[in-house]
Amino acid sequence: MSTPSGLIGVAWILASLLPLHACTGGAETSASRETTPATQLLSEPSDSFVAADSAQLMSELRFLSSDSLEGRRTGETGNVLAREFIRAAFGDAGLHEPPGGFVQPFEFRGRGGAAQVTHAANVVGFLPGRDPSLGAIVITAHFDHLGVRAPRPGTPEAALGDSIFNGADDNASGTVALLSIARYMAQNQPRHTLVLAALDGEEVGLRGARAFMEAGWPPEIALNINLDMVSRSDSLLFAAGPFHYPQLRPILEAVPARPPVVLRFGHDQPGVNGVDDWTGSSDHRVFHDEGIPFVYFGVEDHEDYHRATDEFARVDPTFFVNAIRTILAGVLALDEQVGPASSGTPGAGERPGEPVAEEGGIEGG
Repeated sequence: MSTPSGLIGVAWILASLLPLHACTGGAETSASRETTPATQLLSEPSDSFVAADSAQLMSELRFLSSDSLEGRRTGETGNVLAREFIRAAFGDAGLHEPPGGFVQPFEFRGRGGAAQVTHAANVVGFLPGRDPSLGAIVITAHFDHLGVRAPRPGTPEAALGDSIFNGADDNASGTVALLSIARYMAQNQPRHTLVLAALDGEEVGLRGARAFMEAGWPPEIALNINLDMVSRSDSLLFAAGPFHYPQLRPILEAVPARPPVVLRFGHDQPGVNGVDDWTGSSDHRVFHDEGIPFVYFGVEDHEDYHRATDEFARVDPTFFVNAIRTILAGVLALDEQVGPASSGTPGAGERPGEPVAEEGGIEGG
């Protein structure tokens, strides 16, 4: 699909709105539920908010995936610039500062305890809930990517001499979605305490998620909602996690998706022929390992995944904005219907068995 040049105007976004379709079933099904009139779509405050926010979120996506940030590799200058940008955006949105501060530093060594130490930091803010006894919903998105590296020989980017892995979809898109959700929820108090965490070091072994959990705040977590790659697809946006936590499925089944987005379940069940299991593929794994329910919103891999061609110009603004609207609707539904945190309750389903990634080893999404 062709996209307009420059920033996306609010009027263009509103003109692109179509009737809604409810979330469909597993990865192997395609039937959609009855449509909702476009007038109802426009009457939803969260939809109107994201439409009005679209110019800002596209500007944020352009910046976070720009060459000037050199791929946001953990420990490097571009990553620090991205962190500072996110910290400022959290403050502008009106998020509260956690007990440990907005910036949560951590460090790690490479494979086998190598001598080199990498310094990294998450950015964390929160919004107090109407009912603190419910515990917190933690919304996460990693902002790091792969940095500058030699492209694979024979690829188009090698021919062009492009060595910057901009990571527009992976995961500037999820980070920008996090910022837009923060702005909306700051104006609409959630039921749960809402923690918003932009995590570092996902690409080198979910380091930021592990540091977040090790910090021990918030003490009670009812749910993790993870956003990783949400801006590029012909239509499908997946909500993974309900296979392990089936109590979440009815809540999400009632959430209307915003066309061209089609919301599906899947990619969370081991052993399905031809379907990747994403249970351990991003930061939600760390919460799942602690028995904390999760929903992972993301798209399937595309031709530019982990390539220098994952750039701003290849993002589909219509899909991206409507993916954020769909995700925000899911956040609101989960906030209203998920019960209190159950400290120490083991999670349902099998735990993933792949090894923990180290620097230079298995990478995240």
